[in-house]
Amino acid sequence: ELSIQKISLKELKDFHKRNLCLENLILSFGGDIKKEQFKDSICAILDELNTASSTKEKSFSFLNSKDIFESKKQSKQAYIYFATPFELDFKDKSYHLAKIALFVLGAGGFGSRIMEEVRVKRGLAYSAYARLDCHRTYKRVFGYLQTKNENAALAKDLIKEILATFIKDGISEYELTQAKNFLLGSSCLHYESLAKRLDVALSEFYKGLKIGHLKEELKLIEKTNLKDLNSFLKEQEKLSKVVFASVLNAN
Repeated sequence: ELSIQKISLKELKDFHKRNLCLENLILSFGGDIKKEQFKDSICAILDELNTASSTKEKSFSFLNSKDIFESKKQSKQAYIYFATPFELDFKDKSYHLAKIALFVLGAGGFGSRIMEEVRVKRGLAYSAYARLDCHRTYKRVFGYLQTKNENAALAKDLIKEILATFIKDGISEYELTQAKNFLLGSSCLHYESLAKRLDVALSEFYKGLKIGHLKEELKLIEKTNLKDLNSFLKEQEKLSKVVFASVLNAN
């Protein structure tokens, strides 16, 4: 809070001048319009942007720390955020395995490991999840749950246990089948509208992938077998290096 209060208007304007520039711009458009028409209509807006002499994309590496940050506030419940390192490149041949694994671990809602262990079996949280959160600037596995203040320590220990077991023992054939069914069955939703198709193309371009990569990835997901996926998981020891940031009641 104090650091935010110290930000001056000049610092904010300088930041926008450096970063909101043409060099950092990516445009994606589609519809019943010609390319030249689009260029003519957008140029008036782009003229307002600065040009930068040089731009360098920042990247942030995960801090492999075992420290647990806790903030004591007046709160009726504990808000627990957690993250682990994940350094697989978008173009890596195993990236589709990571998508399946994280769906099973915590991105799949009911039926996912974290939801089943934290909510269904123990009733420690209404909702709990973990998902693959990868960008060009940073990559990680990110998760969240909310529980009673008195259950915060137990919930954190449980997350550690779930991650360790997940890496060591892998997933079952049933979990793999369920993950495949959802990921493949819901894939049509990525292309159901022009806006979504443009979003997919923009994401592929941003990540340095060729246009159409997602469809090829779905074919790899369909062919994935349990042995390859569990072998992949055994190599992901960094997933156990979980870091927590929590907001707990002051008392």
